[in-house]
Amino acid sequence: MATANKIEHNLINEVNLCSVCLEQYKLPVTLPCNHSFCQTCLAAHIKSSCVNLDPPLGFPCPLCRVFIPAPGRIGQYSLDLWPTKFPENKLLSSVIEKGLLYCKPCQRDEEEVIAESWCQDCSEALCHTCEKYHKKLRPTSHHVVVSVTDLSVSTKTPFSQSLEICEAHDGRKLEMFCKKHSQPCCDVCVTQDHNSCSGFCQLEEVDENLAGPKMEEYLKRDVEKFCSTIEQTIQEEKANMGAIDDMTEKFSNELLELSAAIIQTVKRLEEKHLDELSKLSKESKSKLQQSVDCMEQRLQYLLYWKEILMKNESRQETAHAKRLLSCSRMKRICEDLQNLNYSKLEIDIQAKLLENAQKLKNFTCLAELISNEHLKPVKVIPERNDLATATIKTGGSLKITSASNIKGGDFLSNSKLLLADNGKKSLILCDVDGVLTVLQEKEIPGSPWSVCCIEKYEVLVTLPYEEKVLRLDSDSLEIKETISLECRCYGIATSGNVTVIGTRDSVVMFSGGLKEIRSATLSSDLSSTDDVALDDENYVIYSSHNKHTVRKQDKAGNVLFSYTHEKLKAPYGLDVNRNGEIFVGGYDSDNIHILSRSGQLLRILGGIKKPKWVKFQNDTNRLFVVDLDCNLKVFQFTAPYN
Repeated sequence: MATANKIEHNLINEVNLCSVCLEQYKLPVTLPCNHSFCQTCLAAHIKSSCVNLDPPLGFPCPLCRVFIPAPGRIGQYSLDLWPTKFPENKLLSSVIEKGLLYCKPCQRDEEEVIAESWCQDCSEALCHTCEKYHKKLRPTSHHVVVSVTDLSVSTKTPFSQSLEICEAHDGRKLEMFCKKHSQPCCDVCVTQDHNSCSGFCQLEEVDENLAGPKMEEYLKRDVEKFCSTIEQTIQEEKANMGAIDDMTEKFSNELLELSAAIIQTVKRLEEKHLDELSKLSKESKSKLQQSVDCMEQRLQYLLYWKEILMKNESRQETAHAKRLLSCSRMKRICEDLQNLNYSKLEIDIQAKLLENAQKLKNFTCLAELISNEHLKPVKVIPERNDLATATIKTGGSLKITSASNIKGGDFLSNSKLLLADNGKKSLILCDVDGVLTVLQEKEIPGSPWSVCCIEKYEVLVTLPYEEKVLRLDSDSLEIKETISLECRCYGIATSGNVTVIGTRDSVVMFSGGLKEIRSATLSSDLSSTDDVALDDENYVIYSSHNKHTVRKQDKAGNVLFSYTHEKLKAPYGLDVNRNGEIFVGGYDSDNIHILSRSGQLLRILGGIKKPKWVKFQNDTNRLFVVDLDCNLKVFQFTAPYN
């Protein structure tokens, strides 16, 4: 008993003080580095560490300074909630509450026996006797029981356990895998977020390509490119800070040389300008340092998860499910980071001595100080030629026997495909998950040409011969509004408050909604401009099927590129994916051309007879094509790993 009391006394003296406030712990929480702090102390530290970061991705441990990533997904929780998402150190809480650490099972029998061990799985203290029975009983025989003096083990939470927990639904275990979205799911995810999906399997049954060594290598290469881009941006911004110092020193010397030859008035003005220069330099470097801090934290965040991925990769005994979870987490982290805004700040301080500086008595200043700031977008998405080198497999086909002349279509918010049958004056709703199926045919008052989903519950349908656009409810397909235009409206694309329409004779752009007067005619030199699209930069893409041309322009009408090719004849069908890559069908050349954002040919898909409409589904990497005979065909793009 004396030995136990001594152990307990030493334990209390060593661990009951928070290293931040140096007072007894108040609701101790534990970080992944295994250091514990008061929840309020940790909250204050997080707030001070992330004050200039946008968005904050983590913080250094107050004790060991190791980088701690933010809980959950990027931006999921506010800074105020971060401390509450780290686990409570129940061992410390038990010691603080009672002063002595008593055996929990014995307390339930109204006995007070000092504990010597701690069960990680039960988060309970055990005396020597209860520890023996704890290890003998079958339900608890596999639990990890350690000495209460070994706090580094007692409070440790393995990373592999956190991988198995759903971030969206706290405490739920990830057990299923959605094939459609390539994403692990808990039971709540399946019933709520993926209730319209049909392809699920157990984690252990997922294809090797999604979680095997090839995928790990593929992700590792992407992360390395990602890190390299951020590191380069950091170095360039630090070099910019050095250039500011050089410029500051140069201009200071010029002022000093001039002031040495001038009377007392120069001294007064010299002091004024040096003060202005110092202030401007400090502000400029402060802004650059804030930008560097943001980039460095994103790099730390990425390196942290990269290290976790490489640890799992290096362990040959790592279970397939854990490899999958690790890969999935890494993939999603990359996607979340890529969705952040990236820009490189450049500040150029310019100073020019006035030509008439010699006549100082007539001037109130000697120079002009200007700080030019330019935010240049940094492309952090790894440069890869997925579409140029991807493996393409046929993903199914459907002969739509009831259709006569399909001209356009789009995916609704529920992932259903809505096609426009110009010949039958109807809309055709299709299910494209699993077996391709026609779900519904809806007659409308006109001959539809193009379909464009504009909001979660709305869709636009063009009627070129009637010079109208219909606004429909995407669930019921009932007409909510009919908009009359003074032009034949064939193809249509929208982004924000901008709408672009192909009128066959030209391409026109509307702003503020279709009811507004057209704001610009973007093209009038090309005819047969039926198909139009808008990319993620709001550049307009359109094709001319009699000139065999695909063109991209900005809103001001400046041509960014014009694409022609001997193997592209009579382009029909046009689409652009979220990466800016362009798909155009060659009606008379029986193929589909895939172009890069800049208009470079990535590849040609041959053997597709008379394509009339194309659409790329970003979430599934599938290309949908309708040909002259109303055959709906699907092509699955699979990224290469070698």
